[in-house]
Amino acid sequence: MSTHDVEFVAACADRVVVLAEGDVVADGPTAEVIVASPAFAPQTTKILAPLEYLTVEQVAEALARCRSRSCR
Repeated sequence: MSTHDVEFVAACADRVVVLAEGDVVADGPTAEVIVASPAFAPQTTKILAPLEYLTVEQVAEALARCRSRSCR
């Protein structure tokens, strides 16, 4: 699949290949590739860096886990 929708990729892909002018500039597991470059990271990642959350759903799950353990 080819897309420019980084939010969709963060939610659905296990592996990412990033191209720039036809050349591969990044290739690997989604979290590693997306977090490594702010240029193509989703907004969630940019806001919460250096934490490796890619999607809003991941943040919600982490908050729910924290609430159940009474994190502060």
